[in-house]
Amino acid sequence: MLQDSSQRRLLLSPLVVLIVWCLAVYIIGRIALSHNGDEKSKASKDLGRKKVRVFCMLNHKAGDEARARAVLETWLKRCDGYAFVSTRERTGSPTIVVPRNESRLILWVKVQAMLRRANTLRNEYDWFLKTDDDTYVIVENLRLFLSNHSATEAVYFGNEFSHDIPGGFLSGGAGYVLSKTAVQLIVEKGFDTGLCDLADHEVEEHRLAQCAGKVGVRQDGDTIDHLGRGRFFPYGPEKHFTPGNEDLGGWSKHRLGHHFNCCSDTAISFHYITPIYMYILDYFIYILQPSKDWTNAENTDV
Repeated sequence: MLQDSSQRRLLLSPLVVLIVWCLAVYIIGRIALSHNGDEKSKASKDLGRKKVRVFCMLNHKAGDEARARAVLETWLKRCDGYAFVSTRERTGSPTIVVPRNESRLILWVKVQAMLRRANTLRNEYDWFLKTDDDTYVIVENLRLFLSNHSATEAVYFGNEFSHDIPGGFLSGGAGYVLSKTAVQLIVEKGFDTGLCDLADHEVEEHRLAQCAGKVGVRQDGDTIDHLGRGRFFPYGPEKHFTPGNEDLGGWSKHRLGHHFNCCSDTAISFHYITPIYMYILDYFIYILQPSKDWTNAENTDV
């Protein structure tokens, strides 16, 4: 028998966290597949007129099979092509190998390897998504967003942090997506000429922002929807749904709402997602279907 109320609260807290998480992912599932709103209707028609070809590149820590399996069995298969970027080959998966010891200090080197590979694929794909293996992506909503932009623009999109460097930078964890034109300029004018700093650096986003600026590639963090709700998220749904995290302590360029007002109907990505929650998100978004026969049914229980 518990001795006091504080002990009871300690036992209940994991259950509360689980309930909040389930509520958050259920809501995300509902809004991700929603077909309401003029913006989505217009973009859906656009998708019928042109193909948006996306190649996905994932920073992957060698040997973390739980993460690799989770992304492969959920969202990654919806990309037009993909590759892991790791310090050694992953058996059975396309891998861009960076032959170094695994460390945060080689994150910028990994991104360079991604972009160099992307530059060889510009005739096959229009856009190149860089993200991590603990990021969940709703690929259909990414294509939806990109359908309103041209891959001939020298631009890359994501969630902008307004701290640390002038002009801010886009969150690598939330993922950023580069046009094929942006990839070409960064690699050929930035990397190959020595214009950009290629030395090891753990904050890849800083180096990329600086390099992009030098070669005329526009960084665009204005990816919120017409209601001011976010699309690329540097944390999981529960963080962004919780009051007090609207601008992540002043880091985010855009101050979002909380609860239902944090996240767009066409949300694209969430970071810090554990393998089991990859499957949960996939279930809520793509599998769970409320019964239409009982929608708004009158409750006849006595």
